[in-house]
Amino acid sequence: MNGQVVYFSNSGNNERLAKKIAAYYTITATPIVPVNAYPTSYAALTTQAKRERFRHVEVPIRPLELKMDTSMLILVSPIWYADLPRPVVTFLKQLQRSYQRVVFISDKFMVGFGTCGRTLRKYLPATTIIEKVAASRGNFSPIMATLGK
Repeated sequence: MNGQVVYFSNSGNNERLAKKIAAYYTITATPIVPVNAYPTSYAALTTQAKRERFRHVEVPIRPLELKMDTSMLILVSPIWYADLPRPVVTFLKQLQRSYQRVVFISDKFMVGFGTCGRTLRKYLPATTIIEKVAASRGNFSPIMATLGK
């Protein structure tokens, strides 16, 4: 497979999923890491995430090393307040290259897949094929059906 997994995970659920995908396809998994860590308290985290989402806060992230010879980006992330978390939006804004195909995967189906798709479309070239997969923890088959193998 000619792809790379990039993921954002605060609680670890999406990190485990991203690493499982990367191991299965023998490709690289690279984390999106905010410069300032999120709070560990759920109440504080949701308050901050809500504020960032609705005020369109730019969340600085650490630099990522992306492979330049890949045609597909597999983006694994939670959905926060019916959209991509702000560190993921920062990543998309800073993306210096294009992909033929971007597959967005979240660890479970949630309200917001449509909004996430519109956010991806906003920051990716019009020629990029965007696909979305809701992955349940115990069922890897929707991912395999989308990515192949």
